[in-house]
Amino acid sequence: MKLIPITQEHHLLITRLYALYLHDLSEFGDGYHLDEQGQWQPDYLPYWLDADQPVHPLLLQDKGRYVGFAFVGEKPFPYMNRERDYRLSEFFIARPYRREGLGRAAAFAVFDRFPGVWEVVELPGNKPAVGFWQKTIDAYTSGNYRETMEEDGLTQVFKSVA
Repeated sequence: MKLIPITQEHHLLITRLYALYLHDLSEFGDGYHLDEQGQWQPDYLPYWLDADQPVHPLLLQDKGRYVGFAFVGEKPFPYMNRERDYRLSEFFIARPYRREGLGRAAAFAVFDRFPGVWEVVELPGNKPAVGFWQKTIDAYTSGNYRETMEEDGLTQVFKSVA
């Protein structure tokens, strides 16, 4: 699994992938909707692409094909617990590439790239994501993680070491 930092040349690609991601999320929360132009809202993509923010937007590539993305917030990222170093805020594997182990491989690669204390949060109603992250983080940490219900959702906290 190759992690590729998103640059201006990837703008059209990430815009299209992000729309697919928001479409998938709309099934699990009432906060996602189409605006008058047919674009998904809320759209946080400009924040993730702002070089002045403490974020790491990454494309996920396997065997030369783009399969998804991961958006990582790094301390002092304002949308995470201050006692943690990183937050995996947005993570997406396109439907044709799911159930092939690519999500797990991508998650492991992201965690290895940024050693420290992590938080991963899921919408409580997103049962597929909850199951995926519990299994993935359990495998990554050999069961050495903490899970709590926090203000913004079900949260797993663990330490990665590269």
